[in-house]
Amino acid sequence: MKASTCLCAYGARVILKHLKAFQREWQGVHTDAEDIEHIHRMRVASRRLRATLPLFALCFPSKKVDNWMKHIRRVTRALGGARDADVQIARVQAFLDTVEDIRLRPGLQRLLLRLRQARAGHQPAVTSALEKLAERGILDEMKILLEEHLTMCNEDTPPDAELYTLARTEITRRLDAFLAYDAIVPLPERVQELHELRIATKWLRYTVEAFAPLFPDELARWLSILRDIQERLGQIHDDDVWLTFLPAFLEEERQRVEMFYGYTRPFRRLIAGVQAFEQACRADRERLYRAFVPDWQTWQAEGIWDALREQVNLPQVNPEEVYPPLRQDENRNDSVTDSA
Repeated sequence: MKASTCLCAYGARVILKHLKAFQREWQGVHTDAEDIEHIHRMRVASRRLRATLPLFALCFPSKKVDNWMKHIRRVTRALGGARDADVQIARVQAFLDTVEDIRLRPGLQRLLLRLRQARAGHQPAVTSALEKLAERGILDEMKILLEEHLTMCNEDTPPDAELYTLARTEITRRLDAFLAYDAIVPLPERVQELHELRIATKWLRYTVEAFAPLFPDELARWLSILRDIQERLGQIHDDDVWLTFLPAFLEEERQRVEMFYGYTRPFRRLIAGVQAFEQACRADRERLYRAFVPDWQTWQAEGIWDALREQVNLPQVNPEEVYPPLRQDENRNDSVTDSA
């Protein structure tokens, strides 16, 4: 099956936008370790590339798409480790800045030390993934093929039926995957499924974004809600990660202290700060979750997602089919009426 030239040109414009956003952060990721937003923006751009490339895969040789996806996925994974460490460091530092009890500081400072060590360990993976991407000319190859598609269809050409069909199919597919998690939302213990819901939200959001220009100003409401859901579930997931990580961290530090000193007494001064931070994460998780569930239930009760499904399935017609050209005698009558 071969996609239409205008569908492929549309897809090329969408993918090129994300490719350029990815490339803009290249220098900063390599050289500006102080600004953690370079890593964040490049990671988001890489995710959007991975979300949109499969939507328009028919427009490119399948082997090339597979190769592009493999290398971009590798970069996303490397960036993810670095970004997660950046976020964790910022979170602990912010908590430490509020601490007045000096007994809590040693544990938090030790936690920060280990996180910074871990962050330094992620940088070689980021550098290696980007170097491999450059060595294989992946980005240049993508840019050349994408720009070739742009020449095949004018940007002002109205979208064709095939493009709208693709939009309906892909948005509906992602919406179904997203809504499959509805039953677990009221269950706070379903940590893994809530994380999977966040991922499903992200892919639905990126898919809606890819096709939003086909529905001018009509999908903004849902994009806003999806962005909100993704951010809130992300915050809940961050707390869930901490609640698993911190007890393991304390046990590892206990073992390190025992190996170094031969006994565990110096370890005791680390416990209070880490446990205080753990309690703060637990309270934050409960607060975020209690606020999220009623909102989710309200969106369901209001039929928000049914409305999205209906919106993207509305028939798209050519204006000439609704307003056919006037006959010559009708033109004359209109002219008389207008002049009167």
